[in-house]
Amino acid sequence: MPLEIDEYASAIQQILSDKLLVEVDSMDADLLQAGLLDSLALIQLLVHLEERFGVKVSVDELEIEDLRSIHSVARMIARQKEAKKAASAEQNGVPVHG
Repeated sequence: MPLEIDEYASAIQQILSDKLLVEVDSMDADLLQAGLLDSLALIQLLVHLEERFGVKVSVDELEIEDLRSIHSVARMIARQKEAKKAASAEQNGVPVHG
């Protein structure tokens, strides 16, 4: 797994622990199936993710699979940050290569 995703995953685990008081044993544990996150906790998590990583997570574009585990949330953040970076580069006239 790319280093940045591991870094995001560690930060997400810290958010879950410190802000939502949710302890997760594994980065791949199913947060929803295990009952660790309910609908209110999911919204709180999204707010904390936006504050911590500077990305806007649109509820309309959100897929439930993006929230299944810490690693899936980390991958979603990586995609959001990459999209934000690409959009910023395009606005500045910098060609973006994918």
